[in-house]
Amino acid sequence: MLSTRGGKWAKMRYAHGDQNAYHPTRNPKGIVSFGNAENWLVQEDLTTFINERSHFDKQLCAYGEGYTGTVRLRTAMAKHMNTYFNPVQKFDPEEITFAAGVTELNEVCAMLTCDPGDKESILLGMPIYGAFARDLTIRTGVKLEYVEVGDTDQFSPECVALYEAGYEAAKARGVDIKALIICNPHNPLGQSYRRETLVGLMRFCASKGIHLISDEIYALSVYDRDDRPSEKFTSVRSIDYTGIIDPKLVHILYGMSKDFASGGMRLGCVISQNDEFTRATRAVCRFSSPSQYAMDIASKILEDQEYVDKLLKKSSLLLAKARLSAEDLLNKVGIGFHEKGNAGFFIWLDLAPFLPLEETDGDGWAAERLLSQRFTQAGVIMATGEAYHAPAPGRFRLVFCLEEYAVREGVRRISQVLGK
Repeated sequence: MLSTRGGKWAKMRYAHGDQNAYHPTRNPKGIVSFGNAENWLVQEDLTTFINERSHFDKQLCAYGEGYTGTVRLRTAMAKHMNTYFNPVQKFDPEEITFAAGVTELNEVCAMLTCDPGDKESILLGMPIYGAFARDLTIRTGVKLEYVEVGDTDQFSPECVALYEAGYEAAKARGVDIKALIICNPHNPLGQSYRRETLVGLMRFCASKGIHLISDEIYALSVYDRDDRPSEKFTSVRSIDYTGIIDPKLVHILYGMSKDFASGGMRLGCVISQNDEFTRATRAVCRFSSPSQYAMDIASKILEDQEYVDKLLKKSSLLLAKARLSAEDLLNKVGIGFHEKGNAGFFIWLDLAPFLPLEETDGDGWAAERLLSQRFTQAGVIMATGEAYHAPAPGRFRLVFCLEEYAVREGVRRISQVLGK
Protein backbone atom coordinates (compact mmCIF):
# COMPACT_ATOMS: atom_id res chain seq x y z
CA MET A 1 0.00 0.00 0.00
CA LEU A 2 1.44 3.35 -1.05
CA SER A 3 0.78 6.85 0.18
CA THR A 4 -1.72 8.92 -1.77
CA ARG A 5 1.04 10.70 -3.64
CA GLY A 6 2.90 7.44 -4.18
CA GLY A 7 -0.16 5.91 -5.79
CA LYS A 8 -0.53 8.94 -8.02
CA TRP A 9 3.13 8.82 -9.11
CA ALA A 10 2.88 5.09 -9.85
CA LYS A 11 0.37 5.88 -12.59
CA MET A 12 2.62 8.37 -14.38
CA ARG A 13 4.37 7.56 -17.64
CA TYR A 14 8.13 7.82 -17.93
CA ALA A 15 10.91 6.65 -20.24
CA HIS A 16 12.29 3.27 -19.26
CA GLY A 17 13.85 0.38 -21.15
CA ASP A 18 15.16 -0.34 -24.63
CA GLN A 19 14.65 2.48 -27.13
CA ASN A 20 14.53 0.11 -30.14
CA ALA A 21 15.96 2.93 -32.28
CA TYR A 22 15.58 2.81 -36.04
CA HIS A 23 18.60 2.14 -38.24
CA PRO A 24 18.28 1.58 -42.00
CA THR A 25 20.31 -1.66 -41.99
CA ARG A 26 20.69 -2.84 -38.38
CA ASN A 27 17.10 -2.20 -37.26
CA PRO A 28 14.88 -1.11 -40.17
CA LYS A 29 11.69 -1.79 -38.17
CA GLY A 30 12.88 0.21 -35.20
CA ILE A 31 11.31 3.39 -33.85
CA VAL A 32 12.07 6.89 -35.10
CA SER A 33 11.73 9.04 -32.02
CA PHE A 34 11.35 12.79 -32.41
CA GLY A 35 10.42 12.89 -28.74
CA ASN A 36 13.64 14.09 -27.11
CA ALA A 37 15.24 17.35 -28.24
CA GLU A 38 18.82 16.21 -28.74
CA ASN A 39 21.48 17.48 -31.13
CA TRP A 40 22.96 14.38 -32.72
CA LEU A 41 24.85 16.45 -35.28
CA VAL A 42 27.91 17.21 -33.12
CA GLN A 43 27.96 14.23 -30.76
CA GLU A 44 30.70 12.49 -32.74
CA ASP A 45 32.87 15.59 -32.51
CA LEU A 46 32.21 15.96 -28.79
CA THR A 47 32.84 12.25 -28.13
CA THR A 48 36.24 12.49 -29.80
CA PHE A 49 37.17 15.49 -27.66
CA ILE A 50 36.08 13.76 -24.44
CA ASN A 51 37.86 10.49 -25.22
CA GLU A 52 41.10 12.29 -26.03
CA ARG A 53 41.08 14.20 -22.74
CA SER A 54 39.27 11.85 -20.39
CA HIS A 55 41.35 10.62 -17.47
CA PHE A 56 39.61 9.20 -14.42
CA ASP A 57 41.49 10.62 -11.47
CA LYS A 58 40.99 8.82 -8.16
CA GLN A 59 39.71 12.10 -6.68
CA LEU A 60 36.59 11.63 -8.79
CA CYS A 61 35.66 8.64 -6.66
CA ALA A 62 35.22 10.93 -3.67
CA TYR A 63 32.26 13.11 -2.68
CA GLY A 64 34.46 16.09 -3.38
CA GLU A 65 33.39 19.66 -2.68
CA GLY A 66 29.73 18.97 -2.16
CA TYR A 67 26.49 18.71 -4.04
CA THR A 68 26.11 21.90 -6.06
CA GLY A 69 28.99 22.18 -8.53
CA THR A 70 32.74 22.30 -8.08
CA VAL A 71 34.52 25.64 -7.95
CA ARG A 72 36.33 24.61 -11.11
CA LEU A 73 33.11 23.93 -13.00
CA ARG A 74 31.30 27.04 -11.76
CA THR A 75 34.32 29.17 -12.68
CA ALA A 76 34.48 27.64 -16.16
CA MET A 77 30.75 28.11 -16.69
CA ALA A 78 30.89 31.73 -15.54
CA LYS A 79 33.72 32.43 -18.00
CA HIS A 80 31.76 30.72 -20.80
CA MET A 81 28.61 32.72 -20.11
CA ASN A 82 30.58 35.96 -19.81
CA THR A 83 31.96 35.24 -23.29
CA TYR A 84 28.69 34.39 -25.03
CA PHE A 85 25.77 35.93 -23.07
CA ASN A 86 26.99 39.53 -23.22
CA PRO A 87 26.10 40.29 -19.58
CA VAL A 88 25.87 43.86 -18.31
CA GLN A 89 27.27 42.61 -15.01
CA LYS A 90 29.62 39.67 -15.33
CA PHE A 91 28.51 36.28 -14.09
CA ASP A 92 30.14 35.31 -10.82
CA PRO A 93 30.82 31.62 -10.05
CA GLU A 94 29.06 32.09 -6.71
CA GLU A 95 25.82 32.92 -8.53
CA ILE A 96 25.85 29.51 -10.22
CA THR A 97 24.44 26.31 -8.75
CA PHE A 98 24.61 22.94 -10.51
CA ALA A 99 22.30 19.95 -10.26
CA ALA A 100 21.77 16.73 -12.16
CA GLY A 101 19.94 18.41 -15.03
CA VAL A 102 17.73 21.45 -15.55
CA THR A 103 14.70 19.23 -14.99
CA GLU A 104 15.51 19.17 -11.28
CA LEU A 105 16.16 22.91 -11.25
CA ASN A 106 12.75 23.55 -12.81
CA GLU A 107 11.28 21.80 -9.81
CA VAL A 108 13.50 23.73 -7.42
CA CYS A 109 12.37 27.04 -8.91
CA ALA A 110 8.76 26.03 -8.28
CA MET A 111 9.53 24.99 -4.70
CA LEU A 112 11.36 28.21 -3.91
CA THR A 113 8.77 30.58 -5.37
CA CYS A 114 5.48 28.87 -4.46
CA ASP A 115 3.96 27.06 -1.52
CA PRO A 116 2.05 23.85 -2.36
CA GLY A 117 -1.66 23.96 -3.00
CA ASP A 118 -3.97 25.83 -5.32
CA LYS A 119 -3.46 29.36 -3.95
CA GLU A 120 -0.02 30.11 -5.44
CA SER A 121 0.97 29.57 -9.05
CA ILE A 122 3.44 30.11 -11.87
CA LEU A 123 2.50 31.89 -15.10
CA LEU A 124 3.44 30.48 -18.52
CA GLY A 125 2.54 31.35 -22.11
CA MET A 126 1.03 28.98 -24.69
CA PRO A 127 2.38 26.92 -26.29
CA ILE A 128 5.29 26.07 -24.00
CA TYR A 129 7.72 23.24 -23.22
CA GLY A 130 5.48 20.33 -22.32
CA ALA A 131 7.57 18.85 -19.51
CA PHE A 132 7.09 21.98 -17.40
CA ALA A 133 3.69 20.50 -16.54
CA ARG A 134 5.50 17.61 -14.83
CA ASP A 135 8.74 19.23 -13.71
CA LEU A 136 7.07 22.09 -11.88
CA THR A 137 4.21 20.18 -10.27
CA ILE A 138 4.74 16.47 -9.57
CA ARG A 139 6.45 16.80 -6.20
CA THR A 140 5.75 20.45 -5.45
CA GLY A 141 1.96 20.47 -5.57
CA VAL A 142 2.13 23.81 -7.40
CA LYS A 143 -0.61 24.69 -9.88
CA LEU A 144 0.25 26.34 -13.21
CA GLU A 145 -1.54 29.20 -14.96
CA TYR A 146 -1.32 29.25 -18.77
CA VAL A 147 -1.85 32.40 -20.81
CA GLU A 148 -3.25 32.11 -24.32
CA VAL A 149 -1.79 34.70 -26.67
CA GLY A 150 -4.16 34.13 -29.59
CA ASP A 151 -3.01 35.95 -32.71
CA THR A 152 -0.59 38.15 -30.76
CA ASP A 153 3.10 37.59 -31.42
CA GLN A 154 4.24 36.32 -28.03
CA PHE A 155 7.77 37.55 -28.71
CA SER A 156 6.63 41.12 -29.25
CA PRO A 157 6.01 43.74 -26.54
CA GLU A 158 2.27 43.36 -27.18
CA CYS A 159 2.32 40.04 -25.32
CA VAL A 160 2.99 41.80 -22.01
CA ALA A 161 -0.63 42.99 -21.79
CA LEU A 162 -1.78 39.37 -22.13
CA TYR A 163 0.37 38.29 -19.19
CA GLU A 164 -1.06 41.22 -17.25
CA ALA A 165 -4.55 39.99 -18.06
CA GLY A 166 -3.64 36.42 -17.10
CA TYR A 167 -2.24 37.63 -13.81
CA GLU A 168 -5.38 39.61 -13.00
CA ALA A 169 -7.67 36.74 -14.03
CA ALA A 170 -5.82 34.40 -11.68
CA LYS A 171 -5.97 37.00 -8.90
CA ALA A 172 -9.72 37.31 -9.35
CA ARG A 173 -10.00 33.55 -8.70
CA GLY A 174 -7.91 33.87 -5.54
CA VAL A 175 -4.69 32.58 -7.12
CA ASP A 176 -1.50 34.43 -6.25
CA ILE A 177 1.02 34.38 -9.13
CA LYS A 178 4.56 34.10 -7.79
CA ALA A 179 6.66 33.73 -10.95
CA LEU A 180 6.69 33.93 -14.74
CA ILE A 181 8.68 31.34 -16.68
CA ILE A 182 9.75 31.89 -20.29
CA CYS A 183 11.76 29.78 -22.73
CA ASN A 184 14.28 31.96 -24.55
CA PRO A 185 14.93 30.73 -27.21
CA HIS A 186 11.47 29.23 -27.24
CA ASN A 187 10.53 25.59 -27.14
CA PRO A 188 8.69 24.55 -29.33
CA LEU A 189 8.52 27.62 -31.64
CA GLY A 190 12.27 28.13 -32.01
CA GLN A 191 12.05 31.92 -31.72
CA SER A 192 13.97 34.33 -29.51
CA TYR A 193 12.48 37.13 -27.43
CA ARG A 194 13.19 40.67 -28.55
CA ARG A 195 15.06 42.92 -26.16
CA GLU A 196 12.11 45.29 -25.81
CA THR A 197 9.82 42.37 -25.00
CA LEU A 198 12.15 41.14 -22.27
CA VAL A 199 12.22 44.65 -20.81
CA GLY A 200 8.42 44.73 -20.87
CA LEU A 201 8.21 41.38 -19.11
CA MET A 202 10.72 42.55 -16.52
CA ARG A 203 8.66 45.67 -15.83
CA PHE A 204 5.56 43.52 -15.52
CA CYS A 205 7.26 41.17 -13.03
CA ALA A 206 8.67 44.11 -11.09
CA SER A 207 5.25 45.78 -10.85
CA LYS A 208 3.75 42.60 -9.39
CA GLY A 209 6.75 41.66 -7.26
CA ILE A 210 7.08 38.24 -8.94
CA HIS A 211 10.10 36.29 -10.13
CA LEU A 212 11.16 36.08 -13.79
CA ILE A 213 12.72 32.72 -14.60
CA SER A 214 14.34 32.64 -18.04
CA ASP A 215 15.06 29.17 -19.41
CA GLU A 216 17.99 29.87 -21.75
CA ILE A 217 19.00 26.27 -22.35
CA TYR A 218 19.06 26.80 -26.16
CA ALA A 219 20.92 30.13 -25.93
CA LEU A 220 23.71 29.20 -28.34
CA SER A 221 21.78 26.71 -30.48
CA VAL A 222 20.91 29.54 -32.87
CA TYR A 223 21.59 29.37 -36.58
CA ASP A 224 21.44 31.87 -39.45
CA ARG A 225 19.14 31.50 -42.42
CA ASP A 226 19.89 32.70 -45.93
CA ASP A 227 16.25 32.84 -47.07
CA ARG A 228 14.95 35.33 -44.49
CA PRO A 229 16.12 37.55 -41.62
CA SER A 230 17.48 35.65 -38.65
CA GLU A 231 16.62 36.40 -35.04
CA LYS A 232 19.34 36.94 -32.45
CA PHE A 233 19.32 35.57 -28.93
CA THR A 234 19.21 38.13 -26.13
CA SER A 235 19.87 36.96 -22.59
CA VAL A 236 18.05 38.69 -19.75
CA ARG A 237 21.48 39.33 -18.24
CA SER A 238 22.47 41.42 -21.27
CA ILE A 239 19.89 44.03 -20.18
CA ASP A 240 20.70 46.67 -17.59
CA TYR A 241 18.19 46.07 -14.78
CA THR A 242 18.58 49.58 -13.40
CA GLY A 243 15.17 51.23 -13.08
CA ILE A 244 13.47 48.12 -14.50
CA ILE A 245 13.58 45.26 -11.99
CA ASP A 246 15.31 44.15 -8.82
CA PRO A 247 18.09 41.73 -9.87
CA LYS A 248 17.02 39.43 -7.05
CA LEU A 249 13.84 38.62 -8.99
CA VAL A 250 15.61 37.38 -12.16
CA HIS A 251 17.00 33.86 -12.55
CA ILE A 252 18.46 31.95 -15.53
CA LEU A 253 18.40 28.24 -16.31
CA TYR A 254 21.20 26.81 -18.46
CA GLY A 255 23.28 23.65 -18.82
CA MET A 256 25.20 21.22 -20.99
CA SER A 257 22.32 19.27 -22.53
CA LYS A 258 21.48 21.37 -25.60
CA ASP A 259 24.29 23.72 -26.70
CA PHE A 260 26.80 20.98 -25.87
CA ALA A 261 24.70 18.03 -27.09
CA SER A 262 25.20 16.32 -23.72
CA GLY A 263 21.83 15.53 -22.22
CA GLY A 264 23.28 12.30 -20.87
CA MET A 265 25.85 14.25 -18.87
CA ARG A 266 23.00 15.38 -16.58
CA LEU A 267 24.38 18.82 -15.80
CA GLY A 268 22.18 21.88 -15.46
CA CYS A 269 22.62 25.11 -13.55
CA VAL A 270 20.59 28.01 -12.23
CA ILE A 271 22.15 31.46 -12.08
CA SER A 272 20.80 33.98 -9.61
CA GLN A 273 21.94 37.24 -8.02
CA ASN A 274 19.62 36.51 -5.12
CA ASP A 275 21.76 35.10 -2.30
CA GLU A 276 18.79 33.70 -0.39
CA PHE A 277 17.49 31.98 -3.55
CA THR A 278 20.94 30.49 -4.16
CA ARG A 279 21.32 29.23 -0.58
CA ALA A 280 17.90 27.61 -0.70
CA THR A 281 18.68 26.04 -4.08
CA ARG A 282 21.89 24.53 -2.77
CA ALA A 283 20.15 23.14 0.30
CA VAL A 284 17.60 21.33 -1.86
CA CYS A 285 20.05 20.23 -4.57
CA ARG A 286 21.85 17.89 -2.19
CA PHE A 287 19.20 15.42 -3.38
CA SER A 288 20.22 15.81 -7.05
CA SER A 289 23.97 16.17 -7.02
CA PRO A 290 25.85 15.79 -10.32
CA SER A 291 28.55 13.15 -10.48
CA GLN A 292 32.16 14.22 -10.00
CA TYR A 293 33.04 12.58 -13.31
CA ALA A 294 30.41 14.53 -15.25
CA MET A 295 31.58 17.78 -13.68
CA ASP A 296 35.20 16.98 -14.53
CA ILE A 297 34.34 16.34 -18.21
CA ALA A 298 32.22 19.49 -18.44
CA SER A 299 35.01 21.55 -16.91
CA LYS A 300 37.48 20.28 -19.49
CA ILE A 301 35.11 21.20 -22.30
CA LEU A 302 34.31 24.69 -21.01
CA GLU A 303 37.94 25.50 -20.17
CA ASP A 304 39.01 24.88 -23.76
CA GLN A 305 37.51 28.05 -25.20
CA GLU A 306 39.06 27.53 -28.60
CA TYR A 307 37.34 24.15 -28.88
CA VAL A 308 34.03 25.54 -27.60
CA ASP A 309 34.10 28.30 -30.21
CA LYS A 310 34.71 25.76 -33.00
CA LEU A 311 32.04 23.40 -31.66
CA LEU A 312 29.38 26.10 -31.44
CA LYS A 313 30.14 27.40 -34.94
CA LYS A 314 30.01 23.88 -36.35
CA SER A 315 26.76 23.16 -34.52
CA SER A 316 25.18 26.35 -35.86
CA LEU A 317 26.08 25.47 -39.46
CA LEU A 318 24.86 21.89 -39.11
CA LEU A 319 21.61 22.95 -37.44
CA ALA A 320 20.86 25.36 -40.29
CA LYS A 321 21.56 22.66 -42.86
CA ALA A 322 19.46 20.07 -41.02
CA ARG A 323 16.55 22.49 -40.56
CA LEU A 324 16.45 23.32 -44.28
CA SER A 325 16.71 19.64 -45.19
CA ALA A 326 13.79 18.75 -42.90
CA GLU A 327 11.72 21.63 -44.26
CA ASP A 328 12.36 20.38 -47.79
CA LEU A 329 11.16 16.89 -46.85
CA LEU A 330 8.01 18.32 -45.25
CA ASN A 331 7.27 20.62 -48.17
CA LYS A 332 7.56 17.76 -50.62
CA VAL A 333 4.82 15.80 -48.84
CA GLY A 334 2.61 18.84 -48.20
CA ILE A 335 3.00 19.11 -44.41
CA GLY A 336 2.74 22.64 -43.02
CA PHE A 337 4.76 24.03 -40.13
CA HIS A 338 5.63 27.17 -38.17
CA GLU A 339 8.09 28.92 -40.46
CA LYS A 340 9.46 31.55 -38.08
CA GLY A 341 12.45 31.09 -35.80
CA ASN A 342 16.04 29.95 -36.13
CA ALA A 343 16.89 28.43 -32.78
CA GLY A 344 16.54 25.10 -31.04
CA PHE A 345 16.18 21.62 -32.48
CA PHE A 346 12.55 21.43 -33.55
CA ILE A 347 9.89 22.27 -36.10
CA TRP A 348 6.31 22.95 -34.94
CA LEU A 349 4.15 20.98 -37.37
CA ASP A 350 0.60 21.94 -38.30
CA LEU A 351 -1.33 18.74 -38.87
CA ALA A 352 -4.75 20.24 -38.19
CA PRO A 353 -5.88 19.52 -41.79
CA PHE A 354 -5.22 15.82 -41.20
CA LEU A 355 -7.04 15.35 -37.90
CA PRO A 356 -9.57 12.47 -38.12
CA LEU A 357 -12.41 14.61 -36.78
CA GLU A 358 -15.06 12.39 -38.35
CA GLU A 359 -13.90 9.58 -36.05
CA THR A 360 -14.12 11.67 -32.86
CA ASP A 361 -17.44 13.46 -33.36
CA GLY A 362 -15.57 16.66 -34.12
CA ASP A 363 -13.50 16.60 -30.90
CA GLY A 364 -10.18 18.09 -32.05
CA TRP A 365 -8.13 17.04 -29.03
CA ALA A 366 -9.43 13.49 -29.21
CA ALA A 367 -8.56 13.51 -32.92
CA GLU A 368 -5.04 14.69 -32.12
CA ARG A 369 -4.62 11.87 -29.60
CA LEU A 370 -5.90 9.36 -32.16
CA LEU A 371 -3.46 10.66 -34.77
CA SER A 372 -0.62 10.43 -32.23
CA GLN A 373 -1.55 6.80 -31.56
CA ARG A 374 -1.37 6.07 -35.28
CA PHE A 375 2.06 7.64 -35.52
CA THR A 376 3.23 5.46 -32.63
CA GLN A 377 1.82 2.38 -34.32
CA ALA A 378 3.72 3.35 -37.48
CA GLY A 379 6.95 3.58 -35.48
CA VAL A 380 7.36 7.33 -35.16
CA ILE A 381 7.04 9.31 -31.93
CA MET A 382 6.40 13.05 -31.59
CA ALA A 383 5.33 15.33 -28.78
CA THR A 384 1.75 16.51 -29.23
CA GLY A 385 0.37 20.01 -29.22
CA GLU A 386 -1.86 19.05 -26.31
CA ALA A 387 1.19 18.16 -24.21
CA TYR A 388 2.74 21.51 -25.12
CA HIS A 389 -0.43 23.46 -24.34
CA ALA A 390 -1.05 24.50 -27.92
CA PRO A 391 -4.12 26.76 -28.13
CA ALA A 392 -5.71 24.56 -30.80
CA PRO A 393 -5.40 20.85 -31.74
CA GLY A 394 -3.25 19.53 -34.57
CA ARG A 395 0.25 20.61 -33.61
CA PHE A 396 3.18 18.22 -33.22
CA ARG A 397 6.87 18.85 -32.45
CA LEU A 398 9.39 17.28 -34.81
CA VAL A 399 13.09 17.25 -33.83
CA PHE A 400 15.13 17.81 -37.00
CA CYS A 401 18.71 17.26 -35.77
CA LEU A 402 18.79 13.49 -35.57
CA GLU A 403 20.82 11.46 -38.03
CA GLU A 404 19.66 12.42 -41.54
CA TYR A 405 18.49 8.88 -42.31
CA ALA A 406 16.27 8.93 -39.20
CA VAL A 407 14.66 12.28 -40.08
CA ARG A 408 14.03 11.11 -43.63
CA GLU A 409 12.45 7.84 -42.49
CA GLY A 410 10.43 9.60 -39.80
CA VAL A 411 8.92 12.05 -42.29
CA ARG A 412 8.19 9.14 -44.64
CA ARG A 413 6.27 7.34 -41.90
CA ILE A 414 4.39 10.49 -40.91
CA SER A 415 3.34 11.13 -44.49
CA GLN A 416 2.28 7.50 -44.82
CA VAL A 417 -0.02 7.80 -41.79
CA LEU A 418 -1.46 11.01 -43.24
CA GLY A 419 -2.13 9.27 -46.55
CA LYS A 420 0.22 11.53 -48.46
